[in-house]
Amino acid sequence: MAYLALYRRYRPTGFNGIIGQEHVVKTLVNQIETGRLGHAYLFTGTRGTGKTSTAKIFAKAINCESPVNGSPCGKCAACKALADPSNIDVVEIDAASNNGVNEIRELRENVQFPPVSVRYKVYIIDEVHMLTGAAFNALLKTLEEPPKHAVFILATTEAHKLPATILSRCMRFDFRLVPTEKIAQLISEIYDEQGKKYKKEAVFAIARAGEGSIRDALSIADTALSYSDGELTYEDVNEILGSSNTELISEFTEKLLEGDTGAVLSVIESLARLGKSMGVLTKDITNIVRNLLIIKTCKTANDILGLPENRFGVLRDIADKVSEARLIRVLEIFAQVENELRYATAPRVVFETAAIKAARPETDYDIDALMSRVKALEDKLSGGTFVSAEKPTEVKPEVKPEVKPEKVAAETVSAEDVKGKLLFNLRSNGSEMLWNAMQKIGVNKVGGDIILIPATAEDYALLNIDANREKIEVALSEFNYSSLSVKEPTAEKKLSEIDDATERLKKIFGEDIVIVKH
Repeated sequence: MAYLALYRRYRPTGFNGIIGQEHVVKTLVNQIETGRLGHAYLFTGTRGTGKTSTAKIFAKAINCESPVNGSPCGKCAACKALADPSNIDVVEIDAASNNGVNEIRELRENVQFPPVSVRYKVYIIDEVHMLTGAAFNALLKTLEEPPKHAVFILATTEAHKLPATILSRCMRFDFRLVPTEKIAQLISEIYDEQGKKYKKEAVFAIARAGEGSIRDALSIADTALSYSDGELTYEDVNEILGSSNTELISEFTEKLLEGDTGAVLSVIESLARLGKSMGVLTKDITNIVRNLLIIKTCKTANDILGLPENRFGVLRDIADKVSEARLIRVLEIFAQVENELRYATAPRVVFETAAIKAARPETDYDIDALMSRVKALEDKLSGGTFVSAEKPTEVKPEVKPEVKPEKVAAETVSAEDVKGKLLFNLRSNGSEMLWNAMQKIGVNKVGGDIILIPATAEDYALLNIDANREKIEVALSEFNYSSLSVKEPTAEKKLSEIDDATERLKKIFGEDIVIVKH
């Protein structure tokens, strides 16, 4: 006899074998026991959650002569008749390959004939969302007013694609994802029956890889059953799943969170040489960062993750060094990369860019990245700037003595350089009015002496004001000079002498005789 796959060999034959769908089972069993059967049912949910298995059990149970707790007994004439593969009273139709209007018209014609050996004639239409619009229209009238002996069970993974007219005529049951713990328990029971030795972590990894689908998990378990004759380990399951090397992935994550971009790129090169695609690496990184976030936030993290103790210890050490905000942002970056890789012509460039962005928060202006940078600064301050939290003592940096530049000897520079430096420093120091007045005042230099030469008496008086004299001395502080003096304007002096002589002549000869010609 040919080998039978585990998911077929261990397909449940009663409602007690349906895992994780208690809400569906309870309703169907109550309908069977009370006789309140509907004429059309819709089973919807993700793949591998038991829709078709439940439909087959329900088809036998409503025809069973003596059901046991709602499940078919398997011993009565009706159960034995339906166990025959050639029986035509339970019809399974694959709508994916029989989706035309002609197939549904044939169904409408055949549904009028009563069952041969049982009470109800059951039509199980799988992947019903694949029917064409014309086929749905042909099915609609039959669902609305079916014969009393007919029951329809529609199964689909995409209920949203069904017309509202079909949905309104069916009793809908939504099948949920099966919890990982229940899938792991089922696999353990199967392995025990098969005599296969295994580690608890290995079975949990298989169940987790099924992502809520029993059929997917049993397919992986079937492969693992033949992987080796010895004990099945967590590492064996990773090899079967094609996951990346756990040690390299851990090293990659640690270096990424430390911000060591060089080491990150080096590990990516090592992983690429192993033949791992960027899509697989992205999924692996997303999973490990998710695990770190669970470890960081949950006290019973390993009850959720089901990892080996040594593996859990490695991840816990990494999680202790990083903040929640940083992990959340890294998770968002790689979740976005998973979508971008579908259309990328250079997947490795996309992956490496995301890795560098995640490793260096200073290049990322997202709010979570900024929060992680602030948290890193807070950690540095608490670890280095303050000695203790109770008595904060700021550690002051060492103050080096200011080195003053040497003064320039006045005799080594020209008078123009002295005036230029004087004007520049006056304006830099904010002495705008004095700077403006100094524009028309000359500067001379005799050896080490600096002489200011005003043009008018007003300028001469301005330069002799003590406050202005101090500002000028400050502006000339870069020079080493002997003295600073202000020369009295000569033109004004001559005019005053002429005026005095004119007044004396007027007194001697009279104002009417003395005539002054300019």
